[in-house]
Amino acid sequence: MNKALAILILASASSPAAITSQLASSAFQYLYEMDTAPNNQNLDGNGTDDWFDSAVPTVSGGFAANTAADQIFRGDFTGSLFRNIAPTATSDWTLEITVAKTGGSQGSNGWFGIATDPAGETLSSALYIKDDRISLEAGATDLDFMVGTSFGSGTYHTIRIAHDSIANSYYYWVNGTLLNSNLSTAIAPGNPNINASGSIFIGDYSTSLAGNYSIDYIRVDSTGAFAPVPEPAAALLGSFGLIGLLLRRRV
Repeated sequence: MNKALAILILASASSPAAITSQLASSAFQYLYEMDTAPNNQNLDGNGTDDWFDSAVPTVSGGFAANTAADQIFRGDFTGSLFRNIAPTATSDWTLEITVAKTGGSQGSNGWFGIATDPAGETLSSALYIKDDRISLEAGATDLDFMVGTSFGSGTYHTIRIAHDSIANSYYYWVNGTLLNSNLSTAIAPGNPNINASGSIFIGDYSTSLAGNYSIDYIRVDSTGAFAPVPEPAAALLGSFGLIGLLLRRRV
C-alpha cells in the first residue's frame, strides 16, 4: 500500500493557512483499505453506515473494482461519514484516494470523478481524471492540469483533496504534485451545488464519466487540511488486471 506523507495545513480566521507539520495518510482517522466494503463500515461510531449502500463497486482482494456504469461511493445521507466530518463550509477535512483505470473508454469528463459539496457552500468541487490530464470543473471552461500525463494506462494514482476551513478553499495534489500555484493560494470550486446539506460522490456518478477502475483505498481525516509530498511510483496493472492487482498488494 502507498504510505503517502502529508503536510498539515492549519486554518486561519481570514486566509488559507501555512504548512506546519507532516502526516502519512495511513494515520488518517478513517481508513477504507478495501478489505471490507466501506458501505458496510461504521468507523465514526455514530450507528450509521459511512457510505451509501447501493450502486457500489465490488470489493475483493483488497480492491474495489468497477465494471459497470454508475458505480460510486456516496455520502449524501444523514449520518454518512462525509456529513459527519464536513458539516459546514468552514470545516477542515482531507480525502485521499488511490485509483487506477482498468479498461473501457472514458467519457467526456474522463473515467473517474470526485465531487465534494460541504453544507453551506454554493458551489461544489469536481475533480475528473482523464486519460491524459486532470481537470477541475470551473464553469464554462475546465481547469486542466498535468496535460499529456498518462492516467489511463493501468497505473495507480494518488489523489488528495484538502478543504481548508475558509469556505470555498481547496487544495489538490496528484501523485504528490500540488495543482494549486502554492500552499497559500486555494482553488475555489466551480461545479454547481449538488446538495445544500452536503454531499460527496466518488467514482462513476455521471453520464459524462465512463470506464472501469480499481480503488486501492479511500482515506479521510477531519482534523485539518493536509498537503502530501511525493511518494514512490505506483505499480502498473498486469495485462490480465488481477495479476497486477496481486503484485501491487502488500500482504
